[in-house]
Parts: sequence; C-alpha cells; structure tokens
Amino acid sequence: MRFSIRARWAALVALSLAMVGCAREQVPASNEAPIDPPASIPLALLGQNTSVRLSFPQRDQRIEPGQFNQDEICYLSVGDFRIDCYTDGSSLNLGPNDSTDLLTDNPMAALSPAHDDKDAAQTMKLYGILFLVGGSIDRLPGTLADYIQNPNQHLSEALALAQSLLSQKKVEFEGHARGGNFTVTMELNDDGRDKLLDAMDEVGERGSATQTVMLRRE
Repeated sequence: MRFSIRARWAALVALSLAMVGCAREQVPASNEAPIDPPASIPLALLGQNTSVRLSFPQRDQRIEPGQFNQDEICYLSVGDFRIDCYTDGSSLNLGPNDSTDLLTDNPMAALSPAHDDKDAAQTMKLYGILFLVGGSIDRLPGTLADYIQNPNQHLSEALALAQSLLSQKKVEFEGHARGGNFTVTMELNDDGRDKLLDAMDEVGERGSATQTVMLRRE
C-alpha cells in the first residue's frame, strides 16, 4: 500500500513525538492549523548495504519504561539482539557489557533551524530520526562483519545474528519508542551480504568450532 504524502507526514510526526514520549499529543488543538508536509517523506530508504522500510501500527501502544536503557530515544530488537538509538548515534548490543558502535556521526544531532520556526524544527527532527534509524540499520552488516573478524566474548551470538540476516530475504526489527512501537524491515543488498559472507568464511578458515553453511548468490 502506498502512503500519501500527508499520511507519511502524520506517521513520522507520530514517531518523532513517540521518541520523546509524547505520542498521544500528536493531534493539534482545534484552533491550530496542521503542519503542512514537505514535498516528499521517504519511508523506504536505500543504503550502501541494505534497503530499509519503516512502518507504523494503526493503534495506540504503551511501552514499559523499564525496557529502556538510560537516555535511549528508541531501540530496535530482533530475537535476543538489540540496537540502542540515541540522539547522536547508536550501538549494537550482543550481550551484557558488549556494545559496539554503529552510528557515531548523525549530522542532525547538533543542527537546528537558524530562526525560531516550529515547522522547520519539526521537519529537521523527522529527518534526523530517519537518518538515525536508517543509518544504524545500514551500518549493521559492516559492523557485525568487523565484530566476527575481531570478536569479543559474544562470537557465537554474532554468528547467529549473521546467519539470521543471511538466511532470510527480509528481516523485521521491532522498533520501540517511548510513546509507541514501529517496525523496520531490512533487506541485504549484494554489498551487505558479501561483507557478512566474507567474515563467516574467515571464521571458517580459522577452524572455528561453529559450522556455518551459506548459499552464495551466483
């Protein structure tokens, strides 16, 4: 189903408000004019390693505060693994005390409109969220491959996550913001797949006890 521009804008407004725990305040007061959307709000993104699509539920949801770590604005989970997202970046967590940086240079974190313009500030926030979530997912194959080649204490977990990403055409991450949920669907492209396969092959060449069987694309 294709989203209209206004529907996309409304969904992203809901997400940006949810990030700061205000999802239920997204309906403007009757005496306030709604913010007009920009010409195009992308919910499907193409990166160097992946393609990413964001989608939003059609119902209100509540998130337990205890599921968040410190000052996260959202987190993404798939199985036992999670990506923690902050205003200025994100990290991959494979286990207790084993966090690896994904995105450390979100350019939107330190930027704001030059003038006091609420509409412009909201638009910048929305695009900042897109950069943060989309960029984090696109960095995942390379970061995971680096971890496998230079592992910490959770090599088995890293291999399991790589196996999951390689064996499924599309992988769904459950997104959790402080005001509600969303879904991120990731699909590896050739570059992302090759990075993971090369890392898995290197582990095999080193005689790892973990046996992996992969089907390469011809």
